[in-house]
Amino acid sequence: MAIETGDKIETCFTCDIVNEYVNLANQFTQDLSQALVPAMWLLFMSLVGLWVVIRGIQLILVQTTIMDFGKEFIFVIIAAVLLSGQGPELINMIYEAALGTMGSAASIALIVGKHAPIATDTTTLGSGMVELVRTAETAIMKIFSLAWRIAAAWSITTPLMVVYALILIVPYFILWVAYFGQVVVSIFRIMMLATLSPYMMLGFGFGWGRDMAKSGMKAMISAFIVLFASTAVIAVLLYALDNLGIDGTTTDDGIRALADITNPKFMLAVAMGWLGTAFMTEATGIANSITGSQFTNQAVATIVAGAATTALALGKAPGAQALTGELQHRAGNFVSNTAYHVGQGAGLAGEGFKQGAQSALDRIKKTEG
Repeated sequence: MAIETGDKIETCFTCDIVNEYVNLANQFTQDLSQALVPAMWLLFMSLVGLWVVIRGIQLILVQTTIMDFGKEFIFVIIAAVLLSGQGPELINMIYEAALGTMGSAASIALIVGKHAPIATDTTTLGSGMVELVRTAETAIMKIFSLAWRIAAAWSITTPLMVVYALILIVPYFILWVAYFGQVVVSIFRIMMLATLSPYMMLGFGFGWGRDMAKSGMKAMISAFIVLFASTAVIAVLLYALDNLGIDGTTTDDGIRALADITNPKFMLAVAMGWLGTAFMTEATGIANSITGSQFTNQAVATIVAGAATTALALGKAPGAQALTGELQHRAGNFVSNTAYHVGQGAGLAGEGFKQGAQSALDRIKKTEG
């Protein structure tokens, strides 16, 4: 489990994954652009030659005017400038700028929730994305720590404490994986848009491809909205948990009083975990309705399903089964020994009561005699 230190955690499981993925995606984008832009430039020059021939024939046949030719030629010049020698650098700039803007925009939601991510190194690519997952993981680890204290408060008189701990862990584990999935999928979307930007630059010079460039811009804005809405879900969750104050309970009596199905605070905390996951999937639909994109939640659902399957597989592993069996065996021995001693004590008490009653009857008979 991660170690909490104030508002941060020393061990962040998802931070290193996000940071490494950002760097790998950046390197992949640079390498691919080096090979793709020259090919796109040759294709562009061929299309420009064909375009000049077609427009020249149309001018001769008076099917177009010189003004129309001049307007379209401006777009061709812009596309040529974009695909010129600075193409790979421009693609890398697009990726870095889009990634930085996405992280900064999403952090606004956490700032409103009074949990603003503070990047330790703003010059590092993707530092904003890393701080987003760090803030989310810090909050969820507090819930896991609370669930651990609930499970540790188990006793023979409160056997449902372990069940309450699992009820609290499951929704927040799914929420944690879902948010991590939204972050890495957003990075992947930006990477693919940056990688395909040469195609959009080429298509911008011609009427048939201009809508493709517009769709690319809409897709990038939609990726921003999805991550912003997902981060807003985490911000609302942080705000709600702070107002509930459930992580401040430290005594065993307080933990037992909190972990109860009739406790509104406990049930609200559980509900917030499930609602957060549901609202996070709805963020994609909101982005699609605003920008007209067609993003889905299949990638995030696959990540969540994979994490859940891995957890189930670990639970069914021989070592885990042996540990579970040992715990059950020890618990059974404890209950059996307790019941034996209680029964033995009850038997001794009953025998003592019987002897005392018989002695009292004998004394009564002697008195009457």
